[in-house]
Amino acid sequence: MKITIRSIFIICLLAGSTACLALGDYGGGVNTGDPSSSDDTGYAPSPAGGQRGRIYDIGVELERQATALAQESFNHFRDWNGAISDQEQAILFKSEAFAASCRLFLKLTESQSDYFRSDYLRANLFSSFTFLASSFKELEQEMKRGNLMPYALSDSRGILGRLEQEFGAWPDADNIAYLDQKYVKASDATVYLIEKKSMGTYAKRPFKNLESVFRYNYDRNRGKNPWDHLVETSEETLGKMRTGAMIDLTFEGKMIIEQSNRKNRGVYLIQNGKKRPLANPDVVARLGGWGKVLEVPREVIESYEDGDPVDR
Repeated sequence: MKITIRSIFIICLLAGSTACLALGDYGGGVNTGDPSSSDDTGYAPSPAGGQRGRIYDIGVELERQATALAQESFNHFRDWNGAISDQEQAILFKSEAFAASCRLFLKLTESQSDYFRSDYLRANLFSSFTFLASSFKELEQEMKRGNLMPYALSDSRGILGRLEQEFGAWPDADNIAYLDQKYVKASDATVYLIEKKSMGTYAKRPFKNLESVFRYNYDRNRGKNPWDHLVETSEETLGKMRTGAMIDLTFEGKMIIEQSNRKNRGVYLIQNGKKRPLANPDVVARLGGWGKVLEVPREVIESYEDGDPVDR
């Protein structure tokens, strides 16, 4: 079925017994310059300005914390009586692996590093952050198994959280952290919500249909135009995320009106899967007033069967 709204072409794709919303030619995406620059000073060349500079500075803090944590783990087991267990050795090796990951992350973030092409800088740096987060998770799991949870571990988690926040504030259509809670249009026109699941881990949740997008947008108090939050990204970026649960929402129990400037638009109450026309403004007032009437595309209204009018 084809749906047209403001030059947006919607296609419902069926995969087995499930469907997901798809969008055709719609101008999305972000095009911003790289705010980084280089200098030659300091312990390692620190980027100047922008998110990249802040990410580098936080990375330096994290590397120091991770190095101290690895030394703390080594000192903790060094004078251990008897043979050191496999679990204890696992903590030592994961501690060193996390510290090494932090050092590599710093190298990749340096302003003089030419490891990444500038046009893919943000996406690649965030990808390296996900490996860093994975290394930390492995260390955290081993420490939990060994019943060893030093303050330095919690501090490291906090610093990683600050790093992820900086990535989220760095606009780029292929920077997954920036895409959190945005709607994304894939190259096949499928529309997803990007949703953070844990540190460095994100999922893409397909919308079932156009109605689901508008209802979700209203539920999040984002206004009447969900396409303000739409970003077009690459298949490679989407491929880095697992597919989460489909978003299947309706306007059941809500008053809706066609989203247009057409005169004499009808107001409907969606009830038991049918649209019931409201007979007069008094009925609208009784049901909550015009502030409760939600504007939706005509296609959403037409998808409902007619119901009996509500006249009182």
